[in-house]
Amino acid sequence: MNEEICRLKERLYCLEEIIGHISEGILLTDRACRITAFNPAKEEMEKMKASEVMERISWEAYSHSSREISEHQRVFDTREPILNAYRPHAYVDDMPVYINYSTYPVIRDDEVLGVYTISRNETMLKRLLYETVELKRQLARTNAVPVGSNRLAKGTHFNFATFVGQSAAIQAVIREAQTIATLDTPILITGETGAGKEVLAQSIHNFVNPDKKYVAVNCAAIPENLVESIMFGSKKGAYTGATDAVGLFEEAADGTLFLDEINSMSTQLQAKLLRALQERRIRPVGSAREIPIRCRLIFASNEQPITLVKENRLRQDLFYRISGFCLSIPPLRERREDIIELAYYFINRDNRQLQKGVKRISDDLAAWMERKDWPGNTRELQQFIQNIMLRIPETKTVIDRGDVPDYLAAIADSFTAQAATAEPDATVDYRNTSDLNSTLRELQREIVLHALEKNRYNITRTAAGLGILRQNLLARMTRLQIERPVTADAADGA
Repeated sequence: MNEEICRLKERLYCLEEIIGHISEGILLTDRACRITAFNPAKEEMEKMKASEVMERISWEAYSHSSREISEHQRVFDTREPILNAYRPHAYVDDMPVYINYSTYPVIRDDEVLGVYTISRNETMLKRLLYETVELKRQLARTNAVPVGSNRLAKGTHFNFATFVGQSAAIQAVIREAQTIATLDTPILITGETGAGKEVLAQSIHNFVNPDKKYVAVNCAAIPENLVESIMFGSKKGAYTGATDAVGLFEEAADGTLFLDEINSMSTQLQAKLLRALQERRIRPVGSAREIPIRCRLIFASNEQPITLVKENRLRQDLFYRISGFCLSIPPLRERREDIIELAYYFINRDNRQLQKGVKRISDDLAAWMERKDWPGNTRELQQFIQNIMLRIPETKTVIDRGDVPDYLAAIADSFTAQAATAEPDATVDYRNTSDLNSTLRELQREIVLHALEKNRYNITRTAAGLGILRQNLLARMTRLQIERPVTADAADGA
């Protein structure tokens, strides 16, 4: 008997060693749905410690769960495994952690002993994929790989390999976009006019669906009385002049539909769009037939959605529906380190198209360009470079300040001057204070409020930008009596 117990103990020790060293995440629960195994790979995936979850009921360890929705309890009760699921299995700083996993019952002599989950570790795959894209981007920037040599859907011109920008802000947007590109959920892209919202939308589409259709429309460019028929389609005779027409949702098929400037839609049309998204079905104008929505939806707004909701220009329920994930592209003035890199990208493109041979931007011109605010963002910079390239002789290899047309220089200087002189009374001189504690509190409140507004009250991003922990930021907001807008919860972690 003692020898048998020793063998069982040795076998258990070996199995624990194996589980502890494999790269896949292992979660095991017993008859009471109590966690009895939680290996290091699982800890790393879900940013949770085994010491904090072991021997706890699974839905108590996972705060977002409950007995009614617990998958382990369901598998225990039904004896049916869950195979190849891809869902958020945990939340880190309120952000869902998507994991590919399968969950199985452990059955012996027709009795269920427990339930275990095997989670696939995709960290290395994602890292290699991102590094591959980064190498392509670097090659594209040096013009070693011409634009268009990568797989692109018909009607698109961009993918992540040609997405220009080395600033930390743009790198973060690219990483986040690549992470959510494979998920079948609506995406809302925000950013000022000309910031590159459609470039990002095309990149997301071509990252996973380069062989499928990409359909883009600017909602602001469609006449109000035709929006519904253009979006959903129409049947002949539905109204005067109506013909049998396929709507954009149907045209996109199982590809991507990009709706730019969604904020330009009337609230009445927003209500119809919301209903279509909720039911995942559309009905052409004048038709009794419903058509299922199969396409991936990407929306864009050149205004902050929280502001739009506050001003009743964007329905709050529609905002929640379209913002499964939010991506915010920072304006060019907040990532000045990308200005010259973008300029060289446009120069290389114009060299090919215009048969020019420009190789360098003079230091004087580069410094001048980096000081400008570029309110039109990437689009303005592109047109600025194109204007110069059209005017210079074919033999010129270096462009300088003298090549900038006077009217372009005057426009750029005037915008920068306006920004520098705007709200001159906004800066307060705190040096003559007679109450240090109150002044420091007010200054801290001003800094935190500015950071929150800049990040659309996204707590995780704001804390990272301020260099403090998320919990620390929440505590400071309480002390400083800063409340989050009701609509900010949907954007948190976006």
